[in-house]
Amino acid sequence: MPKTERTAEQVRRNAILQAGIQVFLEYGYVNASVDEIVRRAGGSKRTVYKYFGNKEDLFAAIIENLAGQMLSPLSTAIDDDSSLQTTLEKLGKAYLDVLLREGSLAIFRTVVSEGQRFPELAKTFFRNGPHAAVMRLSSYLDQQVANGSLKLDDTCAAARQYFGMIRSDLHMRAALGVEPPTRDEINREVGTAVAMFVREYSV
Repeated sequence: MPKTERTAEQVRRNAILQAGIQVFLEYGYVNASVDEIVRRAGGSKRTVYKYFGNKEDLFAAIIENLAGQMLSPLSTAIDDDSSLQTTLEKLGKAYLDVLLREGSLAIFRTVVSEGQRFPELAKTFFRNGPHAAVMRLSSYLDQQVANGSLKLDDTCAAARQYFGMIRSDLHMRAALGVEPPTRDEINREVGTAVAMFVREYSV
């Protein structure tokens, strides 16, 4: 396929994806319609089905896309040239900033509400979101173990513990709309989690 055609195909596919994100987040999975997605993106139902197969496949692609967007700030936060404490602080703040974005909260609520009926969608979200974040941190911790900065047997478990400490009840509060966390609370939770992690595992 010529480059211009590939570019046009990518533009059309991305337009459908972006329209789908808007519609699914506004209406939820069950009430979202392909007709509304087509109205916003242009084109036809046939084009949607050509690129994504069906409504469930489109939703899965949207979850994967949003999870990727959520994870991108974490990669830049991990800096091999910084100290362990500095890197964990940067990573923790980036992680919470991602989790507490309104778009992230909206997709989390949607996945929770639809996950029982569509378990594959929940698995897609978990694999590309929370699990991918754990694996990224685990890889960094492996390096720290190898260079003698940390002593621990299971870096995946340690990564899950770290993210769990950071989330605290901040993410749940935000997802429920109970009480949005303040910047001071975020900084305090991250600082406490880093201190506990370094005290427990640092050589």
